[in-house]
Amino acid sequence: MDENSDASWQYKPDSSDENQEPVPDNSGANSEKPLSKTADTISWTASEYIDHQHSSGWYGALAGGTLVLAAGIYFLTKEYFATGVILAVGIIVGVFASRKPREIKYEISNSGIRIADKKYSFRQFRSFTVVNEGDINSVSLLPLKRFMPPISAYYPPADEERIVNALGEHIPHEDRKPDRIERLTSRLRF
Repeated sequence: MDENSDASWQYKPDSSDENQEPVPDNSGANSEKPLSKTADTISWTASEYIDHQHSSGWYGALAGGTLVLAAGIYFLTKEYFATGVILAVGIIVGVFASRKPREIKYEISNSGIRIADKKYSFRQFRSFTVVNEGDINSVSLLPLKRFMPPISAYYPPADEERIVNALGEHIPHEDRKPDRIERLTSRLRF
């Protein structure tokens, strides 16, 4: 059988590709049409995350809670490894809680969003939501990949409308309530 005899065959994507943007047709005269109404780039600089000041009492409660949990696990299981892991996790949480946030440059363009040195295509995200965190808001980008965590981008309150509108041209906006982990980290001020 000749290799070219089945020239009428075409690839038809399955249902997993329905949420992705269509590939632009480069055969027509409108091939240089931009993806959105705005051709400009929006950029800003903001903190990596909200810097919660932790008192010595907070660190004491973390140390006490870690020790009580480690002792409880040791008395229940008599395993040194599990006890060591709990102590190590407590130390790591304490170290990360004392770390100061970096100032990060954010940029939204027609090709995607750049956070620091990492570039993300709009096709990587299912939707976005605006998260109110008190004095400052953030945009949480929900990825299509199952095990990829949501990506947060903090911004100045004055730029909220421009940023939300720019993202809304490429990704659907979704009002979403915080999940259990987000509520727990907010309550712990972590």
